[in-house]
Amino acid sequence: MDLIDEAYARAVEALGRCCTPAGLNASGRKHGHHQVWARDSMITLLGARFVENTVIRGALRASIELLASHQAASGAIPNNVDAASRKPNFRAYADGGLWWIIGSSLFAPAPETARSILAWYACQDVDQSGLLSMQEGADWQDLFCTRGKGLYLNCLYVLALRAAAKILPAESGRLTALAESVAEKINRWFWYHGDGNMLPLHSHTFSTESRRELDSLGRKRFLPPKRHLVGEQYYLPYLGFRAVGEWFDSLGNLLAILSGAASPQQSGIILDFITRHGLDQRPLVSLTPAVRSSDPDWRDYYGTLNIPHHYHNGGIWPFIGGFYVAALVRMGRMDAAGAALQRLAAMNLEGEFNEWHHGKTGEALGVRDQAWSAGMFIYAAECVRRGRVE
Repeated sequence: MDLIDEAYARAVEALGRCCTPAGLNASGRKHGHHQVWARDSMITLLGARFVENTVIRGALRASIELLASHQAASGAIPNNVDAASRKPNFRAYADGGLWWIIGSSLFAPAPETARSILAWYACQDVDQSGLLSMQEGADWQDLFCTRGKGLYLNCLYVLALRAAAKILPAESGRLTALAESVAEKINRWFWYHGDGNMLPLHSHTFSTESRRELDSLGRKRFLPPKRHLVGEQYYLPYLGFRAVGEWFDSLGNLLAILSGAASPQQSGIILDFITRHGLDQRPLVSLTPAVRSSDPDWRDYYGTLNIPHHYHNGGIWPFIGGFYVAALVRMGRMDAAGAALQRLAAMNLEGEFNEWHHGKTGEALGVRDQAWSAGMFIYAAECVRRGRVE
């Protein structure tokens, strides 16, 4: 059995340990995350749906149903539901509903629930810019400073709108047009051109929107200087109030490729950036450069978990590595995709499908049998085997 086949078989075993009558727990060991998470279960579903196993498929379906049964009156889908108590949690609320639409559309479409979720997301366009906004720590990086208009969140919005268009045929034209509009705005606002000019990235936060350095009263606008990755081109991770994130957000940039928001040229720039900065030596480091205590985006609540090269702050996340392989396949870089898949298989076998690894040493530091680490390896392997992104 070669490395890929062995990792695939072990991934299926890991997923089996995550299955419960309530749905798919985020982790499958005694010590781990014993909740059905919207993002975790639906990301896992991307790969797990290819596995012909009645227990796993039953857990995927149960996850979709459990999350929908706890939908708020507003339309919001919970971040997670405790598998034992069945109590929902809505704190890190931003992305769960979008992942629910994507996952359910592939496995058990529920058009009316998807419609009500999208109505709630329409209310998250708080400034009528066409882009979604979120509070700090409300997406998958639920212990991090991403806030305002998040790149990851809005690329995910594009994917969810396109998924909904397929299961809501009467609204397909409107939803497809909305997806294209969001993608255009992502390119207008988030793409940094490597020229040091921060004005276009901040002008949307001025009370009177303008791309001029002086306001209507002749006062100089506040523009923080670009301090990191000054000469690079990439999508910025968030746009906040007179502040932007400067690091390279791996998952957000990969979803820009996979959602079609990024042009082929931009996609090539992103993938070349990842290789040039060595983010894929163990696929894939979540961000670079790591946020340090001297940076504006440092927070005291990071404690000891989000220190540089740990957890959200530049740790290696195998599930993101799965998206990296898929992005390489989408762009036709099959040799690179195969090599990245080999490295991902080795890391997953060594860490037993760990949640996350140290960003420099590769040491496994999370919990084992993490469902999305296993599910996204299967997804990556299927993309490489089929030669296309499913």
